[in-house]
Amino acid sequence: MMRRLRRSLLWLAAGIVLALVFLAYLRPDMAMAVANQIWACF
Repeated sequence: MMRRLRRSLLWLAAGIVLALVFLAYLRPDMAMAVANQIWACF
């Protein structure tokens, strides 16, 4: 029972993170800022 609950919570957390990432990329200025920060690492 606990394993099933834990697995469900992990899937829920992953879904929330993915939804937040997709929402963040709806703002083009945010997407450019993230791309520039990643590019600056190289």
